[in-house]
Amino acid sequence: MNNLGVEGVIKEYIDRYLDLHSKTCRKPGDYEKISLRKHNKAMRELISLYDEINSDRGLAEEVYSELLQNADMDVQLSAAASCLKLNIHIEDATEILERISKTGHSMAATNAVRVLGVWRGEIDPDKPW
Repeated sequence: MNNLGVEGVIKEYIDRYLDLHSKTCRKPGDYEKISLRKHNKAMRELISLYDEINSDRGLAEEVYSELLQNADMDVQLSAAASCLKLNIHIEDATEILERISKTGHSMAATNAVRVLGVWRGEIDPDKPW
């Protein structure tokens, strides 16, 4: 990654993120298309990538800024949650989560409400849903 320059490095992180995200099961029917084993492998790699991105605040600001604008609502949800955790792009992240919480997509809407509730201190993150 070192010879890519800053823009190239950011693009590579975004591409890796989107590739891994596409390999996870996000809807009930996905478990039939994507094996649970492949889903779990992609999730482990995605968590590792989160840790890598989050360890560099400047990189995180750039990567999540781009991911917040992605057309995929699940990518936006994940990026917004990461932004709140890192205390970056707060206004954009909360606006996106508010919008998602009002959609008819029950799983994404529920997740957005929960993320906002935890961030605002209204929901205990250790209590079951």
